[in-house]
Amino acid sequence: MQKEKQLVPQLRFSEFEGIWKEKKYNQIYSFYSTNSFSRDNLNYQKGEVKNIHYGDIHTKFQTVFDITKEKVPFINSEISLSKIKEENYCKEGDLLIADASEDYNDIGKTIEIINLNNEKLISGLHTFLARPNKHKMAIGFTGYLLQSWKVRKQIMTIAQGTKVLGLATSRLGKVNLTIPTYEEQQKIANFLTAIDNRIQTLEKKKSLLEQYKKGVLQKIFKQELRFKDDDGNKFPKWEKRKFADVLFEHKLKSTGKEEVHSVSVHKGVINQIEHLGRSFAAKDTNKYNRALPNDIIYTKSPTGDFPLGIIKQNHIKEDVILSPLYGVFTPETKELGYILHVFFESPINTSNYLSSIIQKGAKNTINITNTTFLSKKMLLPVSKKEQIKIANFLSAIDKNIDLVNTKIEHTKSYKKGLLQQMFV
Repeated sequence: MQKEKQLVPQLRFSEFEGIWKEKKYNQIYSFYSTNSFSRDNLNYQKGEVKNIHYGDIHTKFQTVFDITKEKVPFINSEISLSKIKEENYCKEGDLLIADASEDYNDIGKTIEIINLNNEKLISGLHTFLARPNKHKMAIGFTGYLLQSWKVRKQIMTIAQGTKVLGLATSRLGKVNLTIPTYEEQQKIANFLTAIDNRIQTLEKKKSLLEQYKKGVLQKIFKQELRFKDDDGNKFPKWEKRKFADVLFEHKLKSTGKEEVHSVSVHKGVINQIEHLGRSFAAKDTNKYNRALPNDIIYTKSPTGDFPLGIIKQNHIKEDVILSPLYGVFTPETKELGYILHVFFESPINTSNYLSSIIQKGAKNTINITNTTFLSKKMLLPVSKKEQIKIANFLSAIDKNIDLVNTKIEHTKSYKKGLLQQMFV
């Protein structure tokens, strides 16, 4: 009786009551064969049958899978599909499960097919195909149920392997799934799908804003878009200036004894872990570089995280402690510093503009010394008032992008909370 009392969700639509029923995975779903086609057997141009690759389940596809909203590859025309039985083609309501992963967080990641648009689709390498032919299920419900912590914990427990984790249908079939009536399943699925649609809309809006920013930035630096002063007059022509004339290197150093705080506290100094998301190689930060507010932080050698060139302007009100591998410069004006920061934010701009002064070292390493970097010339606005107008314009776009991104993160957090409260 105690167990039955627990089979009720914390958060529930008011029109439903009663306990949920617990069933084994294999009491609801049957497993069907999948293929082993590799990426080499797939293309995005043409074909008659599409294929789900497990890597796309991990990185691309939404939990509730609508084929009209996803980019799915075709199987190459020269590949014979004659041995694939009709029952192994996907149907709406099917689950496609990634049976391999390098970490526990993604093992068993699942998508549920809600719309095939009459297209032919099969499930591929390192996937399971599960069909609810033993118990009636509302389309969309199980995809979300499988994201709940109770189910995720069970799946993580049955995963086997060292470097690469794997699942077996025999073990997956024994996982407990707690389900409500069909009508309550529908209500939950519709509600969570609406939240997912909200997230997708916001992500699309963010992408469009980023594209717009990229477009106007190119026009500004190509002089196709010019600003005027408050009286409607043109600003002076831009001039080619050495970075050494607008960026001034200072060599303020850390004592290694500063009290370091997180960005959210806004006092003391910030370390590069908080500001750049990168850890220090050394424990002792004595004589490390110190970036003041509005300073430009520059990397001399590229990494996977940051390209050559200006990485970031220190927008916060505190100093930042940085490795000596970074150069630190005070810009002529904070607005010009921001303009350079935005321009070099793009790896394309950075690599193209600085390619002529890259120096190659041992083992194919590349770098640009501070001296060489400062000798480079760039066409820049000379009027302080124009710099302010440009910086304000670009900053307004950035603020919109940040606002949308905050909404995305809040909505995702809201959904995460619902997943833990709306399921048993």
